[in-house]
Amino acid sequence: MADFHQEAGSEHENKAVTVLVVEDEAMMRTKLAEELQDAGYLVVEASDGTEAVEILRVRRDVKIVISDVRMPGPIDGVELCRRVRSGYPGIKVVLSSGEPNAADSTAHDGFFLKPYRVARIITHIRSLMD
Repeated sequence: MADFHQEAGSEHENKAVTVLVVEDEAMMRTKLAEELQDAGYLVVEASDGTEAVEILRVRRDVKIVISDVRMPGPIDGVELCRRVRSGYPGIKVVLSSGEPNAADSTAHDGFFLKPYRVARIITHIRSLMD
């Protein structure tokens, strides 16, 4: 079931920005979510693309989706990106994968090769919100 838990994190200017983290590897998802919260973002987590779509249907505050490209189920990161682009054009999508060319087939707002440094993702999403 969807994890709709959110925390305010620190009192930075980022606290008004909600980020949806979509990652099937629980440890990676938790680490990214915790560091984003520490940077002042509100975070919603999804374990796959299908759960992410469900969350986007009910959460109108999401501004950025950070998604793994390779995930189990009918909606991988590339398909999720396409759905976000068509259904929620105001939401930015940042993709990540262990494969360098995994996101070449779709338009996105950033790509990070795994393993990535979360600080680089935070810097990037700050620039997307400027």
